[in-house]
Amino acid sequence: MPRPREPVELGKELEDRIAALAEQRGWIVEKRKKFGPHVLDLVLRRRGLVLVVQCKNTAASPRDVTQTRKDFEAYLNWLLEEKLGILVQPVLVAREFSERTKRRASGYRVLCYMPDELEKLLG
Repeated sequence: MPRPREPVELGKELEDRIAALAEQRGWIVEKRKKFGPHVLDLVLRRRGLVLVVQCKNTAASPRDVTQTRKDFEAYLNWLLEEKLGILVQPVLVAREFSERTKRRASGYRVLCYMPDELEKLLG
């Protein structure tokens, strides 16, 4: 009896299928490549359009949408920094931050500053 295939294995099969189709249709394909801290499933490029593709060979969940957005942001940040020498940093300024807010900000790589802290940072 064959062993059940893991979701990651199935996802890679889908990536390979999409990559082959894209290449046949003239797209430049980058598979499972690291951009910044993320390894992206697929990046497809053709004539000024870039598709950052997250492949799930199962039903997609809201968490998958979040992962796709994070992959997109990682690619954009990589592109800006590596190709243009620009670092874009999201910053949240407020008078107070809850621990939950700090954890969420850390997960999204958002810097949190109180107004006086940002003032000092700005010089």
